[in-house]
Amino acid sequence: MMQCPGFLHVVEAGDTLYLLSRRYRVPLSLILLANPYVNVYNLQPGDEICIPVPKRPGKCAGEDLGG
Repeated sequence: MMQCPGFLHVVEAGDTLYLLSRRYRVPLSLILLANPYVNVYNLQPGDEICIPVPKRPGKCAGEDLGG
């Protein structure tokens, strides 16, 4: 498996990549690029999706970014 430049989200029933992009405020195109082997038409509960996080000085992946 490729290394994830962010964090992993475990798919739940009803999740779509579009909904995940809105939830985490990450462009859908970046989620697609970070998950080249995911079948977007057949997400299953328990699948792991990489949510890429832009690198920011002073912030670590998973830290609360506020908002």
